[in-house]
Amino acid sequence: MTKRLVWVDIMKAFSIMAVVLNHTHIPHEAKQLVYLLCLPAFFFVSGIFTNTRLSPIDFFKQKTIRLLVPYVTWGILTWIAWFFIGRQYGTDCEPLPAWWYPLWGMVCGKGPMIMHNRPLWFICCLVSLEWIYYGISLISRSWLRWLIIIGLSAIGCILSYRGDIWIWEISSALIILPIYACGAEKNIFWKTNGRNIPLLITIFILIVSLIGIGIGYFFNKEVELNRSIIGNPCLYYLTAISVVGFWFSIAIIIDESGI
Repeated sequence: MTKRLVWVDIMKAFSIMAVVLNHTHIPHEAKQLVYLLCLPAFFFVSGIFTNTRLSPIDFFKQKTIRLLVPYVTWGILTWIAWFFIGRQYGTDCEPLPAWWYPLWGMVCGKGPMIMHNRPLWFICCLVSLEWIYYGISLISRSWLRWLIIIGLSAIGCILSYRGDIWIWEISSALIILPIYACGAEKNIFWKTNGRNIPLLITIFILIVSLIGIGIGYFFNKEVELNRSIIGNPCLYYLTAISVVGFWFSIAIIIDESGI
């Protein structure tokens, strides 16, 4: 498929705007809501465009290297800026670990350790997520794949209660795995039929999604996926699925309207 999916581009655009807004000086309550709206759609769309038919070597070349190159490049460049400039001002002036600590954090792939460029945790999580799902995709039976996905996500939820952060954000990857799988397991459907969902169903998805987001925002605890903090797992997944439904329905409505 060479033609771009406009509704997917719209989903990603709104998610990116939410990420940018989340990193501005807005009230804490608003920031928590914006944070909820940032990430699930990214992982869902990444699942849609995964290609598990590649050999492990080709998968590494086409998927992992594509992520590792910007990870290392921007990680080193921002570390240099942090070492010579950033840590001299603001909150980074406070006593810090040794100069090599953030670099070791990049090697370990642990977001909280990458203090010079914390958003890099997302790439770590995505690399782990793609390889975890790639291994699962080798299983031919769909029901068994989903059984493993649910089991691994349960492990991720247990880790969130313990506050554990595994190397290369594996703990976060396990948590978000079901959202990624929702896109990957039916990626052909989403690519070919996503835009053809009737308008009334799209509006219904939008309304239900808004209710789900509201429930998650008002009744769940604070969420920080980069630290494997999700509060109540049931409320978290309700919110994550609702966020995907929200951006999906918005994207479809805009795409259909031709705005």
